[in-house]
Amino acid sequence: MPIKHVVFIIKENRTFDNYFARYPGAEGATHATVSSGERIKLAEAVDVFEPDLGHGFFDALISINGGDMNQFDLVKNGDSMHGFTSFKRRGMPNYWAYADDFVLSDHTFSSMYGPTFPAHLYTVGAQAGRVVGNKLQTEEPGGYCDDPTEVVYRFTKMTKKEKKEVLRAERLVDLGRIGDFWETIRACLDFEVLPDQLIDRKIPWGYYADTPSWMNALLAIEHIRFSKHWKSNVHDPDEFLQHLRAGKLPNVNWIVPPPFANEHPGGTSVCAGENWTVQHLNALMRSKYWKSTAVFITWDDFGGFYDHLPPPQVDIMGLGPRVPMLIISPWAKQGFVDKTEYEFSSVLRFMEEVFGLECMTPRDCGASTMFNAFDFTSSTPPRDRKLVLEERDCTGLPRKIARMYENEDYDFFQALGD
Repeated sequence: MPIKHVVFIIKENRTFDNYFARYPGAEGATHATVSSGERIKLAEAVDVFEPDLGHGFFDALISINGGDMNQFDLVKNGDSMHGFTSFKRRGMPNYWAYADDFVLSDHTFSSMYGPTFPAHLYTVGAQAGRVVGNKLQTEEPGGYCDDPTEVVYRFTKMTKKEKKEVLRAERLVDLGRIGDFWETIRACLDFEVLPDQLIDRKIPWGYYADTPSWMNALLAIEHIRFSKHWKSNVHDPDEFLQHLRAGKLPNVNWIVPPPFANEHPGGTSVCAGENWTVQHLNALMRSKYWKSTAVFITWDDFGGFYDHLPPPQVDIMGLGPRVPMLIISPWAKQGFVDKTEYEFSSVLRFMEEVFGLECMTPRDCGASTMFNAFDFTSSTPPRDRKLVLEERDCTGLPRKIARMYENEDYDFFQALGD
């Protein structure tokens, strides 16, 4: 196995159709059906999107509507047409350039219906401890295990019969019945995460995320938060490049970008986020680690944006709507659109296979290894050319402001799309 280093970058709140629906060869959409039965054209997406759209557990179930994918206009911010947009190459030329040169997955689904906190738990543990939502209040600084007042909803423990009932309720979008199986718990959990095995095997690892942050999953894992490994292995995002340039890159890395670069709707620039990605990938490609590295870039949940492909229902947590996934490595196939079904646990399965670790839950045990995105048949990388890109000037790019929607109608979107 030539891969010795893995970098898993998790950004925020986008669907595949929002970013890559128009990409040649990918399974995308140009139109959508809304709850009224009307078929509308997807408008061209813009750099800064406002407002933030509903993207919670129930929002996803409403949007998916049992697989019909026709109620995205009913998510919070109500009767909303905001999320029916998709980028062209000119809106994210560097992300599309990575797809041209490496691998674009068009069948990666979010691990669960949403939202951010439990989705990030899947990226480290292939489960969310049955948690279904973000924390309900923030009264003290720190968050999660540092704040005893923070609570979250989660599914209660259920019998097989009850799980079948919940699965049926999800298909029927019977939100009241689903909520009957929810309880509140403190937002501090304690289940196995992949770093536990890395610690046991003495495999260097790093988790790079702001503290406190909604996206810092390990802040909610009690035995990690209050161990010696918190100080030695959990770092601010800015420290990744410092470690890389100092020749101290861990073998396994998670990076949760800082807020300005995570591409979250509600005021964050996609261009700024893309530039952050380019900066980090350029540094990796110029480093001694490039020939032994695989990078996975994904977005944590659907963010309220439209996607046309129905997600498989594998358990009561999801899968949720499709999200983008870029796979970048000198060992990655060139210009390949990978149609293998993936979710966030698939990246953990890849790590487990590469480093000889055990799978942890039914999700990662049953996930694809992601080896279909790579070519390991030769002793040398199939493509060793480094795709060093230039950062873009983000000034003057179009914004979509909430007040533009005060009198919205389909004609506005049709004109914008054309």
